[in-house]
Amino acid sequence: MPTMDEFVADRILDDPLVTDTGIPGTLDLKLVGSMYATLIADRANHFDESLAYYLGDQLLPYAPQDTTDQIRDLQQRSITNWMPLLVGLPVQVSYVDGYRRGAYGLGGEETPAPSAKDLKAGKDPKRFSPEYACWQRNRMDSRQSTLYKASLMYGQSFAHVNNLPTNRRGDVKIEVLATRHTVAFFEDPINDIRPKIVLTIKSYPRDDENPGLAILWDDVNRYELNFTDKQEFTQKNDPIPHGLDGCPVVRYTNGAPDDEGRALGIINQTMIALQNRVNQTAFSTNVTLDFGAFKVRTAAGLQLMYKVDPVTGEPLLDAAGNPIPEPIRVSQAKMLISENPDTKFDQLDETPVAGYLAAEDQATKNLAAVAQFPLHALMGNVSNLSAEALNALETQFMRQLQSLQTSWGESHEELFRLVAEALGDTAGANAFGGEVRWRDMSSKAFAATMDGLGKAADMLDVPKRGLWAMIPGMSSGDLQDLEALHELEVDDAIFNQNDPQSAAAREQRPVKGATPSANTA
Repeated sequence: MPTMDEFVADRILDDPLVTDTGIPGTLDLKLVGSMYATLIADRANHFDESLAYYLGDQLLPYAPQDTTDQIRDLQQRSITNWMPLLVGLPVQVSYVDGYRRGAYGLGGEETPAPSAKDLKAGKDPKRFSPEYACWQRNRMDSRQSTLYKASLMYGQSFAHVNNLPTNRRGDVKIEVLATRHTVAFFEDPINDIRPKIVLTIKSYPRDDENPGLAILWDDVNRYELNFTDKQEFTQKNDPIPHGLDGCPVVRYTNGAPDDEGRALGIINQTMIALQNRVNQTAFSTNVTLDFGAFKVRTAAGLQLMYKVDPVTGEPLLDAAGNPIPEPIRVSQAKMLISENPDTKFDQLDETPVAGYLAAEDQATKNLAAVAQFPLHALMGNVSNLSAEALNALETQFMRQLQSLQTSWGESHEELFRLVAEALGDTAGANAFGGEVRWRDMSSKAFAATMDGLGKAADMLDVPKRGLWAMIPGMSSGDLQDLEALHELEVDDAIFNQNDPQSAAAREQRPVKGATPSANTA
């Protein structure tokens, strides 16, 4: 009967989904070398190509080997790079506006809810959970886009919670790790959102006196490592315990991983092939426009003029002893005239480019369909559409966006729990019912949305205050301001014995349908 350690060791060799993650709290330099080799392979097989296509360094369209400089220039000009748009559009409409876990304060103690007293005293009544305040302090309102961009480009990205005592004022930092320079090993890559061990490269070696720097995290410690260009790693300093329950790194993926733990980026082999097709059709169109999109004038039987010696006036001869004709310079500004009655003038029609343009449009449409992107975002040929029609065109894209935000939202919630643990907040660290709030960036008409919310309140008895969060553009801070203002209005109404006219006079605002009283100006 094998022991558990022997069983796990055998599975590591036999099962490709099981990765050796070492013993937590122990630095295994052999494992570090294996992680670095995996990182180099990931870059060579996928990451570097994805970055190159994103930056526009793409495979040139096919052309014959013996081509002119003009053709080679057209190859470069025919690169129609859609990759930044495929990555950028989901990022531009994905913003976390708040996080709700149901309890505020450290140690599970409740902090008083926002009140009108603070508003009357001129104070900001907003209250945020400690982990969301840490999010704001780390400028994650803007930096969150880096996580989404990397996960779309490479399939995954990583955020690290840094709670080292050397941080300024003892703050907890949220750091985004560079995906192309980070490798993570999971105990269960299919189901785990946090890895068991992570290696990230901060700098690469330049020479023997300037080694590279790498950081390693496991379930217990943070390690700083030096390494040479021969991939030899050495421990730089003593390990620093991070004091968190598990590796302090959270993984973000481009949608849910498959049943083997893979998470492909949007710049994958399928999209690269479609991008190459777009470039090839654009090249064919450009070549046709440059060489065949105009009429060709022809003349047969023209009387030629020959070059003569300017001194003797004798005709100049070539190597075969034949007179050298003067070149006939033809342009749109010149007219050809011949004294020979047998001369025949004609023209060759231009090459129709409609088929080439249709092929280019079709290649772009195929790319948009496979990427689940709204066609008008790539083609730009939609006009005079209502908000409802535009929203219908974006339906497929919004489905994909919901899938992305569901995946990213799970990672955000794990990150917030990890931040709460770093802050010593037991309630926040165990807030598994927490939810992030995404900003509504859809193209729905504002009037139609408000009309629907009003009907939900009047016809279905949905609590009105519960609908405030569904107002487009409403942030968590705005909601808390509305709560305080609503409480202030209620207090004023009670103070004025439920007299809305007096309450309106206090706030210097008219009341619809009310008759002015004698003591109001």
